Amino acid sequence: SVQWQQTMGSMTLTCPLVQGNLKEEDVVVQASMCQLQVLVQNKPLAGLNGMLYGTVLPKLCAWRLERVAARRMTRGIDEAYQRTTLHIQLAKRGHRSWPQLWYAKEMKHPAARSGYAWTPAMEAAQDTAERTELVPLHQGVPQREREGGGLLFAPDDLCIAVDTLQDAKSMTLRVHFDAEALEVAQRIVPLEELLAADVLEDRVSIFLQCDPQNPILWATLSGRCDPKESSWSMSTCDRFRDRQQNSGAPGHALAIVLTKQKESRGVWEQPFALCLQHPLMLKNYDELADVSEALRADQEDATQSARLSPEQRKDLQRRLAEWSEERFELMPGAKLLPRSPEVGWALRDEEEY
Repeated sequence: SVQWQQTMGSMTLTCPLVQGNLKEEDVVVQASMCQLQVLVQNKPLAGLNGMLYGTVLPKLCAWRLERVAARRMTRGIDEAYQRTTLHIQLAKRGHRSWPQLWYAKEMKHPAARSGYAWTPAMEAAQDTAERTELVPLHQGVPQREREGGGLLFAPDDLCIAVDTLQDAKSMTLRVHFDAEALEVAQRIVPLEELLAADVLEDRVSIFLQCDPQNPILWATLSGRCDPKESSWSMSTCDRFRDRQQNSGAPGHALAIVLTKQKESRGVWEQPFALCLQHPLMLKNYDELADVSEALRADQEDATQSARLSPEQRKDLQRRLAEWSEERFELMPGAKLLPRSPEVGWALRDEEEY
């Protein structure tokens, strides 16, 4: 029988295999965005084939076989054997709970449907085949890597603002993300493996799991909170939508709600006694990208008719030389996280502040 459990970002399936002496090459696990297929010795495995309730990211999914020594009775003889269990980890495409594992409606799965194409261009843009193509899942530990290697992400790749809200009983910290940048990140690592927070009675740290030494925000509180009663969620918020690369996209924010201890209840005059913040995203990146792209295209284009004039090229080179980064403003009262040559932006001894 198949057992499953889930978090907001992943689904874990477990199925004992009755076939003995199975090897990894006897098992084929494939998935599309909306379908799972498992073959054992070229035969579909009962209970693990069908259309999934939600959608997944096949490149971030994985499977493995677990072997455990056990004993059983066979014709009255106690013998040793190896119990084999198949484990499949599915990375959800959206950060939400599924009420069930399989899609049970008679209609076609939403992710497998084709839109109505009014023109040949719309027909060519259909990605139904890509969404429904079964691809082999990675065997072993799920892979999380960015093209070219190195650090997955830094806070200033994703974050456009940090703000707070409070009432007498709680304070909410919100980290706002650029929608397009967050979507790119979630193609590489599930949201629950990307973000993290440490909450103590008198301080809080919000950081990316791939870079814990360079927190998005590190702060000591003006009062005391109850970590066990605190919570977090992902929500939509339009307050800083104008800072996004695509201002038409909905804003996304990580909200951490800190429950104030009884003796600290009331509205704090300042939310933090000390607040350190990592630099936020560039707000003039588009200018740099446009100039760099124009110069790159000019160098690669061999046709004289498409090349820049000497005056245009000189103007772009001047703009590139004069360009300097401009970043979104930190939260009022926050200090910039210090930078060191050895580790970049990082925390130091608290006494230094």
